Amino acid sequence: MIPPEETQTNGPDSSACPAAARRSCDTLQGLFVASAGRYGRVSVPVDPYTAHAAKALVAAARQVHADVGRPNLLTRIPATRAGLLALEDCLALGISVEVCLVFSAERYEQALGACLSGMERALAAGLDLRGIMATASVPVGVLDAEVNARLAALPGPAPRTARARDTAALAVARAVYRVREQRLTTSWWKVLQAAGATPPGLLWTTTGPRHVSALIGWNTAQAVSPEVLETAALDGELRGDTLLGAHEEGRRALEALEGLGIRMPEVARALEAVHIARLQDAWRLRS
Repeated sequence: MIPPEETQTNGPDSSACPAAARRSCDTLQGLFVASAGRYGRVSVPVDPYTAHAAKALVAAARQVHADVGRPNLLTRIPATRAGLLALEDCLALGISVEVCLVFSAERYEQALGACLSGMERALAAGLDLRGIMATASVPVGVLDAEVNARLAALPGPAPRTARARDTAALAVARAVYRVREQRLTTSWWKVLQAAGATPPGLLWTTTGPRHVSALIGWNTAQAVSPEVLETAALDGELRGDTLLGAHEEGRRALEALEGLGIRMPEVARALEAVHIARLQDAWRLRS
């Protein structure tokens, strides 16, 4: 497993208190330097009340970027439609970004397109691409929980849906990984890479023990608690890369869910709305 790429700080106190974010960045500075910027980054959220306003998201990201002033900072932007516009604009300005709450391969493909467009604009503006990083985070545990709840609510005998439980997140993750594989073989990406661009990262979040060994691949990381990691170590063993070439199995799992009446685009929209609202509530209560 690739070492964790980033530490996440959450809530208004982390972005409203740049000193705390700077301390986190400084703590990981040695790892950041030793890994040539691959690891040791700190992700700080922007105000989630700006989630559906692209210009406000960019302004918030610029403020966090300026206030913290560290090269290993990632500004965390939700992957709403406005967030994708902001993602491109931020990268074009040289601001590294974690785009979060990616719940589908379709949204990830849009986010990856925004990443590459933003890096192309940065290159055209004369910025050093080696200092710009983009990561997308996919909450796999949240996906499984939502789809499992929908499966449990379906009419009919339980055995009809039993095989589909706990399959959604891995299927989406495999599809996401495949999208990145394909996009990073294009001539467009090769030009950016030759200019110093770092391949966009993938971060699997809200992981459970069953996800750990199944979500291992190139330039990926997992946000895993010690308890989850210990349980995963006891329950199974790491088998090397488990994502490469697994997209067909993921496609079949998504088709099986569709056959049961689980509409994954609807799931993604619902989860985005719910989790943006939760971020906003938490921000309000802690401000």
